Amino acid sequence: MKQLLLGSALALLSLAACASQTADSPKNTANSPLSYVDPLIGTGGHGHTFPGAVVPFGMVQLSPDNPSKGWDWTSGYHYSDDTLLGFSHTHLSGTGVGDMLDLLVMPFRGDYLKRERDDKGRIFTKYSHQGEVAQPGYYALELPAEQVKAELTASARVGVHHYSFSGGQDAQLLLDLGYAQNFDKPVTTFIRVENDHTIVGYRVSTGWAKLQPLYFVAHFNQPFSYQLYQAQKPAKGEQLQAEQSQIVLNFGQPKTAVEAQMALSYTSIAGAKRNLAAETAGKNFAQVKAQAQQAWAAQLGRFAVVDDNKVNKTKFYTALYHSFLAPQLFSDVDGAYLGADGATHTQPGYQRHSLFSLWDTFRALHPLLTLSNPERVDDMVKSMLGFYDETGLLPSWDLMSNETDVMIGYHAVPVIVDAYLKGLTSADPEHLLRAVKASAMQNKFGTDLYRQYGYIPSELELEAVSKTLEYAFDDAAIARLAQAMGKTDDAALFSKRALSYRQLFDSSTGFMRGKTKEGQWVSPFSPTYVAHRTTDYTEANAWQYNFFVPHDVEGMMALYPSEQAFLAKLDELFTTKEKMHGDVSPDITGLIGQYAHGNEPVHHVAYLYAFTSAPEKGQHWLRHIRDTMYKAEPDGLAGNDDVGQMSAWYVFSALGFYPVNPVDDGFVRGLPQFRQVQLSLPGGKSLTIRTEGDLAGTVQSWQLNGQPLGLKVNYQQLMQGGELVFRMSK
Repeated sequence: MKQLLLGSALALLSLAACASQTADSPKNTANSPLSYVDPLIGTGGHGHTFPGAVVPFGMVQLSPDNPSKGWDWTSGYHYSDDTLLGFSHTHLSGTGVGDMLDLLVMPFRGDYLKRERDDKGRIFTKYSHQGEVAQPGYYALELPAEQVKAELTASARVGVHHYSFSGGQDAQLLLDLGYAQNFDKPVTTFIRVENDHTIVGYRVSTGWAKLQPLYFVAHFNQPFSYQLYQAQKPAKGEQLQAEQSQIVLNFGQPKTAVEAQMALSYTSIAGAKRNLAAETAGKNFAQVKAQAQQAWAAQLGRFAVVDDNKVNKTKFYTALYHSFLAPQLFSDVDGAYLGADGATHTQPGYQRHSLFSLWDTFRALHPLLTLSNPERVDDMVKSMLGFYDETGLLPSWDLMSNETDVMIGYHAVPVIVDAYLKGLTSADPEHLLRAVKASAMQNKFGTDLYRQYGYIPSELELEAVSKTLEYAFDDAAIARLAQAMGKTDDAALFSKRALSYRQLFDSSTGFMRGKTKEGQWVSPFSPTYVAHRTTDYTEANAWQYNFFVPHDVEGMMALYPSEQAFLAKLDELFTTKEKMHGDVSPDITGLIGQYAHGNEPVHHVAYLYAFTSAPEKGQHWLRHIRDTMYKAEPDGLAGNDDVGQMSAWYVFSALGFYPVNPVDDGFVRGLPQFRQVQLSLPGGKSLTIRTEGDLAGTVQSWQLNGQPLGLKVNYQQLMQGGELVFRMSK
């Protein structure tokens, strides 16, 4: 708790007056990527995205919150709703578990204690989507009952509010530190009024992430009077520490809009003050908004699409937008961050990142970042290594420097190894090898059984088939690292472990099946049976895990009697009946036969056709998935966006290639969607991806800088730039 109180006694940094000149935001012209981004895509259905203001990879996600009505409200917002609780500063995009939603601000009118409240005692107001605007770096909402227009923007570490009040009642803002939804609950909160323009405080909560301290400083452009509340009961004084604390700020009848800058820090109040001074002090709302939208224009502008199909461009640029929300910045401007050991560290050599949804994102999101943002990859690798240094293991699902252990595998390994093989990290290779081996040699989640038996026996561990397959993939990545370093013994050991998938292939059924410790197949067996997180498969059935051998596709194919038998099994996945039985997980959505695009285990499967003599079959399904599982509307995603993985799949699949083995094994040829896309690369280089012929046809061939390509194109080839040409035929 010493760390929690560290900054509370430090003097307020002096803040410059708001600048008199207003900067213009980038124009949303027809050629601007910003004009094709719709942050409302994915906020309906099962997408679980949020529509609010954020910059690329930013610490702050300032967005509206609705009262939760269940699983589809994990981001804090769902498009079907029309009730506002306020605007909180931290949100998760596309996750299957809810958390965050810290530091709620609500503009309102009238007597706070006499306001109508919901069943949890919270004030609320109604809104309609006609009064809502969502753009990259900017969000606005009309609140008729409160006679206010709320506008939000952000820098990396600061949320900026702009409230235009009208009418005769006093303009008021509620800051509620006791507010919580989903799994989150406050442990202790603190508010102190430093002067009539500034408040500071912190909120320590627990939930999906067990320890979440968050500090803030909020500076307002005009003076306020105030009243503190403890659990919504008036409290005296200028500061309050309680499990649930609130403060109501009264601005009277302001002649100009009320602006607030709320800076965050995961280390201290002093850290929040430094973040505020560095990023937004002396700037007004319009200037911060302009900078946020310029940041998005630069980030999205790394991909320049030349095509007349506005719907497809909207889907593509919005998918890019969602791909660049995480992993998110976690350290202060001076390098201080909250470590996974619960202590504050300072590491000036890199910017700490958190929110690594690795079971999802190792597949396509992290490979995409090696193309779009190679300069950021080293910081992400060192963030994961820092997690290892602090805990003894690499992160599995890192939420605000907490290990949630919510999904299987040790998938920091492929991300780290891929970065090393692509030359994108300056980390010590020996350090990398120690870290990846530590995860592989741990004694939990069935890894000890995996080493003992060569697979995980079903009666000894849940999700045994999925874990065996995913551990084998991760081990193949370790073998690649060891081989590159000349560590022959490690390379041999992990290469052998990478073949463990063969132990679970039942040639009589053509499925990866559960096996007992005596080596008997688990019976009864049905490939369409599902029981959520209680069977041999993780959020899936046998069909959806059957082809998860991305590191050895040719070896997996060789398990079948012939290529035709393998093709027949692939065909059956897509064409068999969609019906499943058992306790069907809500994650299993986006069905085409038993292919479930709304969850990750199948994301590479349509590309397996490219390894056969019938690549056109895979291209057929890729086009079908792009057209039916992604739509330019709120209910536009087939499943949870999973911190960008669903979106990253679309980006690659629109470009025309995909990382089937996301460990520097080349990108497998797919099906381009656009006439031309130009990627900006480091060193002033660029890569133009051009399609010749009928976009509705199939790929006949492809070439890079005039040289024919086979099944794959590798990363280093692409990063040299030039022209990648697809030739299409009917």
